[in-house]
Amino acid sequence: MTSLIPESRVDTPAATPRLRLDIWLDVACPWCVVGELRLASALRSLPFGDEVDLRFRSYQLQPDAPERSQLKQPEFLRARGMNMERFRAAQAQLVAMGAEYGFSFNQDDAIPSNTHTAHRLIQAAAEQGVQRPVLEALFSVYFSEGRDVGDPTVLREVVAAAGLPEDIADHVLADPHAFGDEVAQDIAEARRLGISGVPFILVDGRFGISGAQPEGTLAAALATVYAELEPIAGTR
Repeated sequence: MTSLIPESRVDTPAATPRLRLDIWLDVACPWCVVGELRLASALRSLPFGDEVDLRFRSYQLQPDAPERSQLKQPEFLRARGMNMERFRAAQAQLVAMGAEYGFSFNQDDAIPSNTHTAHRLIQAAAEQGVQRPVLEALFSVYFSEGRDVGDPTVLREVVAAAGLPEDIADHVLADPHAFGDEVAQDIAEARRLGISGVPFILVDGRFGISGAQPEGTLAAALATVYAELEPIAGTR
């Protein structure tokens, strides 16, 4: 039998493919919490779940939100014209969804401050390899604990506890321009891609998944794309 693999490469171990996921989201987006929880669970169910490179990208649903809000979430949304019956119905749905993954939603106490500084800290966390724990910690304090992510003292405490070195957190909080370009670039890229809502997952730079899709849908989509990345045995 004639090998179709060049002789000089027959014994070369196959490279393990890695799947890249770019995920646009906002700290103040409850559906982004659901989407991230479902994605994490989907990845745990997949045999290649450890062969995925995640990068969380910045997006602001309310870029004009105040730096420090004086209102809680229900009052803030009511002032912006949201129907409170719809808010309560959506809240009940989110509570049920979060409970499936052990996440507690308490939007009655959420403080809808501007998330730009939080995003700058998430960008800094990416450089330190602690982006996901920092993001998850910010989700928790915003939606479960009712703490103000516009408060620099709160932000410093939360991100440092999640693994971001304190000196880097202090630098970002002291310099309003630190990692601002990275945030702006992510938002500009979202605009270029036509992203108008979050969460949004870009898979392998080619395929988009919009919204907090069911866990099974995510797993199937990722498996399909990953299969295309599998190298021929014995090749690089």
